[in-house]
Amino acid sequence: MANSRKSPQAEAEALYERLQQRYLALPAAKRPEGMRLALGYSGGLDSAVLLHLLARLRDDARLPAPLTLQALHVHHGISPNADDWMQHCDQRCAALAVDFSHIRVDLKQAVGDSLEARARAARYAAYAGLGVDMVLLAHHRDDQAETVLYRLARGAGVHGAAGMPVMRPLGEAGRIWRPLLDEPRSVLLAYARTVGLAWVEDESNAVSDYDRNYLRREVMPVLLGRFPSAPAAMARAARHFAEAASLLDALAEEDAGGVVQRLPVGRLLALSGPRQRNLLRWFLARHGLRPDERQLLLVLEQMLTAKEDANPCLRLAGLEVHRYRAEICVARWVEVLTPRAVPAEGLVQLPDWCGELHWSRALRGLSEACCVGLEVRPRQGGEMVRPRRGGPNRPVKLLLQEAGVPPWLRRRWPMLWQGGKLVAVAGIAVAADCQSEGEGAWPDWRPLDWPDLLGDK
Repeated sequence: MANSRKSPQAEAEALYERLQQRYLALPAAKRPEGMRLALGYSGGLDSAVLLHLLARLRDDARLPAPLTLQALHVHHGISPNADDWMQHCDQRCAALAVDFSHIRVDLKQAVGDSLEARARAARYAAYAGLGVDMVLLAHHRDDQAETVLYRLARGAGVHGAAGMPVMRPLGEAGRIWRPLLDEPRSVLLAYARTVGLAWVEDESNAVSDYDRNYLRREVMPVLLGRFPSAPAAMARAARHFAEAASLLDALAEEDAGGVVQRLPVGRLLALSGPRQRNLLRWFLARHGLRPDERQLLLVLEQMLTAKEDANPCLRLAGLEVHRYRAEICVARWVEVLTPRAVPAEGLVQLPDWCGELHWSRALRGLSEACCVGLEVRPRQGGEMVRPRRGGPNRPVKLLLQEAGVPPWLRRRWPMLWQGGKLVAVAGIAVAADCQSEGEGAWPDWRPLDWPDLLGDK
C-alpha cells in the first residue's frame, strides 16, 4: 500500500492555504482599502511561524484587496536575553519587509496579581494602542488545552472553561484574532523546520516555577501518555463551553431588558439565584470586570440587601461597583485629580478626570472676561456659588445633589476657577456676576461612565 502521508513541503503549503482561507472568510478582508494587521511578535516559534505566514499572505496576488502588516514586540525586561530577542525580531521583520516596532513595559506598574498576569495585561494594553483593524496572536491548539486545564484547576465557570476565543474585541474598534488556534504545535514546528525559520527560546520555559510551565512540562506529558488525543478533546470541549457561555449571555441580556449601561436592581430581584448570578456576571463583564465566585456573591449581597437610601460601593480591579437610586453602576476609580488650565471653547479631553468638557453657547453662560485664565479644579468641600442675580449663595454640594449627580461623581466633578474665584460648576451653574448679558460660553461636563447624566443644556 502506498504511503499517503504528505511531504513536509506539502504540509507547509496546506498550513498556509488554511490560513489564507480563514483570512478570506473575514468580511473585512474584501474591503477595497484592505485591512491593517499587526502581529504580536515575541520571537518564539509560534509567532515566528505566523509572521512568515502573514508575510506570504500580504504578498499573495490572489487576495481581493491589499493588506498592510506590522509587528509589535513587547519588551518585558524579565529575561537577561530580552535585548537580544528584540534585536532578533527586528532583523527577522527586516528580512521579510515587515514594519517593526517595540515597546518596553514596567511590570512593577502593570495591573495583575502575578508576573504572568501583569505581563499579559501590559501586552494587551500595548496592542490596544496600535489602532489597527486586527492584532493577530499565534496561540495554537496545545495552548488552548493548557488554558482550559489551567482555568479548570482554578475553579473556572463556563466562560473560563471556554478558553481563548478565536476572535475578541480590542479597544473601541479593533479585534484580537488567533488564526492558528485549531492547529497543533507539531504542525507549526514542522512548518518552521521546512521553510528554515529561526526563532528564540525563552529560558524560563525550561523551569516549572510558573503555573503554565508546570502544566506544560509536568502535567501534560502524563496526560498525553494516557490520553494521546487530550489536546484535541480539550479544544473541542472549549468550543462546547463557548457555545454554552454564549447562551448564558443571551439569557442575561434578555433578563436585563437589553444591553444597559446601568442595571436596575428590580431586574435582579425578579430572578432565581442562578439567573441573578448569571445576569450580574454578564453585566460586570461588559464593564471589564470578571470577579471570582466570592467577589460575585459579595457584590450581589451588597447590592440587593442595602437599605433603599444607602449607596454601597465595592472596589474591584481599579473600578467601583455602586448602587444608586435602585440601579447598579460601574465607575472608574480616581484617586488623585490634578488642577489644569483649560480653554473656554471646543471639546476638552480630561482623561484623568474620566470625562470631557464640551463648550457651547447658551444664555447665562460665562462672559468673555470670565473665560480668560480658567483652571479646572476638584472639589475640596464647602464651595459656594450664586447661580442667579439677587439670589443667595448656594452650596455646590447641594446643587450637585439636586442635579442627580451620584456621590462618587461629585468627588470628581470639575469646578472652573479664575484665579481665586469659582466662576462655574461644569454643566450645572455659572456664577451670577460672571454671566454674559446674552449668550455666553457654557461648560457641559460628560463623565465617561455616565455620559447622559445631565443631558443637553
